[in-house]
Amino acid sequence: MKRQRWFWGVFFLLCGLLLIASKVGWLGGSLGFWSIIFTVFFIAGLVEGLVHFNIPVIVFSVAFLLIVYAKQLGITQLVPWTILGAAVFISVGLSLLFHARFIHLNHLRLTTPSSGKASSAQVKIDAKMVSTIRYVRSENFKEAAITASMASLKVYFDDTLIKGDSAVINIHGSLSGIELYVPKTWDIIVQVEPVLSGIEEKGGGVTVAETARPRVYLKGDLNLSGLEINYIF
Repeated sequence: MKRQRWFWGVFFLLCGLLLIASKVGWLGGSLGFWSIIFTVFFIAGLVEGLVHFNIPVIVFSVAFLLIVYAKQLGITQLVPWTILGAAVFISVGLSLLFHARFIHLNHLRLTTPSSGKASSAQVKIDAKMVSTIRYVRSENFKEAAITASMASLKVYFDDTLIKGDSAVINIHGSLSGIELYVPKTWDIIVQVEPVLSGIEEKGGGVTVAETARPRVYLKGDLNLSGLEINYIF
């Protein structure tokens, strides 16, 4: 709630300042109400992208600001499709370059894989710009939330028990490589939405009666990422 108050407070403050700047000619002409709103919105998106180092958000925030101020900048011939098309290529290129750079640096920095353990029914795993291994150990596993951003992440569920009929693993991957290691006794149902991403399953095979297999629903989304599901034991 405190963060939301700060956001909206700054939002309306910038709206007021931009309105004044527009009317006195500081912005090279008078801006309409919606131009001011869009300006504040895209600046907020740019700041958010910079804070979380989200390259697509940064690039497209700048692109939309260029569209809003195309007349003042003298680039009306480039809007909107040339700028948006360039934003797509720049976003993908920078994302791939910085992804490779951070993964390379993290492999140099880590002489042994970074690891952590989680042992509750509900597990949360966050990985950002790291190469790491996590182990989920639970006697009554129900749900996991896995978020990876520009990361190389391995998660082992080999010491995890499901007492109920089903469990859920929510995955949100962005510019990352995610590997899951799960028991062959699990019936994995993939419901992940991939965008320019790939999903691969390895080592599958039923080892127990179909009715005895707990169902694990794999949900979430992938953006420019890879997900590998490895069945073990």
